[in-house]
Amino acid sequence: MKMKKILLSVVATAGLVSSLSASDMEAEKIFDAKCAMCHSKTMPTNMNNIIAPALFGVAKHVKMAYPNKEDAVRFIVDYVQNPSKDKAICQPSKIAKFGLMPSLKGAISEDELEEVAEWIFDNFPPKGFVGRGMQQQRGMQQQNGATQRGMQNRPTFQDFDLNGDGSISQEEFNQFRMQRMKSRMQNRPQTNMNRGMGQRGMQNRPTFAMFDLNGDGVVTKEELTKFRADRRAKMAAQGMPMRNAKNAPVFESMDLNGDGMLTQEEFNQYRLQRMQNRMNNR
Repeated sequence: MKMKKILLSVVATAGLVSSLSASDMEAEKIFDAKCAMCHSKTMPTNMNNIIAPALFGVAKHVKMAYPNKEDAVRFIVDYVQNPSKDKAICQPSKIAKFGLMPSLKGAISEDELEEVAEWIFDNFPPKGFVGRGMQQQRGMQQQNGATQRGMQNRPTFQDFDLNGDGSISQEEFNQFRMQRMKSRMQNRPQTNMNRGMGQRGMQNRPTFAMFDLNGDGVVTKEELTKFRADRRAKMAAQGMPMRNAKNAPVFESMDLNGDGMLTQEEFNQYRLQRMQNRMNNR
């Protein structure tokens, strides 16, 4: 009796696997008939001959924007029937190059679209897929003698997904970026922060220590004013007038607690807030 139950279980499992395989085959058949004429299932060898992005890249961008399968399928079904630039998740350069895809409403049913979308989500891109842009970037890093250490330290999806709900909102993305910047600023010596920026970068990014003229660990409004005046005079003497001097932040905006003394912590926090505002306004 026990053996019979085991055999029935094996048969049922085999039937399920067969059904899933058949479903995938049917979805791929629909894709081949109605989508493959534009979107290649393999990486193209000659980029000049393609008329639309390959499926590998399309699936990658969809999953980045919609990591949840239901959301991804819903997006694909809607976009294929009603494409628009506002909904597009690819880079603007892709639309500029290939144009906006035509609507397939009426050419493929919603049921077929759902079947194809689920098949795409489950099978593309393959594990370990790296787009051409990243391949070129890695090649340049290797040519310059860079190691893979930086790649290993890249943040994961889970790092960005701060609330663990399986999706990344714009707020979470910005918040993680700001936390990472803040951590780097706190854990890296000021000299290292400016390393590699060149003389021009050093001049355009004054450090807290530069403002702190008497070296007492805080900056007053008088110190900030004197530093900027001396700096403008020095650069003018070198024939490099400061064109954005009028846009420099006032002391009061940097003195976050309004006590008349700017600390290193306030200085870092102000810069982080400024970075975040720039990111939000892009």
